[in-house]
Amino acid sequence: MSLVYITYHDENIFDVERETERTQTTTQVHDTAKKAAEFSRQLRNRLDMEYKKQSVVLQKDGVRLLTDAKKCLHRSMGCANVPLDPPCAFLRKNHGVRWKRENLHVCPPPRHMPPLPPIGKKEQKSNMVPNFIVRNIRCARNTNRCPPPPRIVDTPVGARQNLLNSGLVPQYVCRKDFGQVPVYIHKTKKMLGQLRDICCKEQARLMELCGGKKGADAAAGGSKQVLTKVDGVAPDMPGMRIMDSPERNELLSGLRQHLNEMTKQYQSMSLLIDNESKRLRKGKLESDLRQVEQDILMLETSPIIYVSLY
Repeated sequence: MSLVYITYHDENIFDVERETERTQTTTQVHDTAKKAAEFSRQLRNRLDMEYKKQSVVLQKDGVRLLTDAKKCLHRSMGCANVPLDPPCAFLRKNHGVRWKRENLHVCPPPRHMPPLPPIGKKEQKSNMVPNFIVRNIRCARNTNRCPPPPRIVDTPVGARQNLLNSGLVPQYVCRKDFGQVPVYIHKTKKMLGQLRDICCKEQARLMELCGGKKGADAAAGGSKQVLTKVDGVAPDMPGMRIMDSPERNELLSGLRQHLNEMTKQYQSMSLLIDNESKRLRKGKLESDLRQVEQDILMLETSPIIYVSLY
């Protein structure tokens, strides 16, 4: 058995089949293409020879090195060659780069200036220490004293007090607004009148909607009614009714019973209030007791009480 060792193979199956066609057809090449191919071939050969040519390089230490080509020096930049200063040049004063300001200022031409005044004699200060006592006495003589306020003595012992606020001098009678009604009272009275008119109009509107008096009559008569008892009969109010005596007594009895229960709860509490919950409970009971007492007092003292119908 034999083995075939192929070292070069440049065949194509399509070329074998068309070999007869290639022999028959002849190709024609232009002269310019031939010249260009010849020039490129010569340039390629010259560059190959230059690259393969050996050269001798002389190093710094005098040793000659045989290299493959001159381009080997450009393959690497090598180590940085930085000149170093000697040790005595490190950290020395005034040996660094100095920064200088450019002197671009140009002084104007000198003008005629008037001469300086002559220096007079210097005043010599005395070395004596100033006498503060004498100076204070002179200042006290020249100052105007503040007059003392008028005072009175109202006790046998001699106790004094100012006359201005003692009540012996007519202080407030001499004022311009003495004996006049304050301005805020006029404003409050005017505001209450406006609110009363609005309330009467609203009551008249409600009565008209509910089938009572007409709105115009209620609005005209509502502002003229006065909440006073005339000839033992209470005036009628639109949309209101007078509380009867049985209803009043029933409310009073219920309030008194509620007051007794709350009083028992308040008295049954511990005397030591040592936490927040006890303090809040005690405060709430006190406010409720105060409110119930005020309601009982109002029912007992008010002869006429109106109750709304709505």
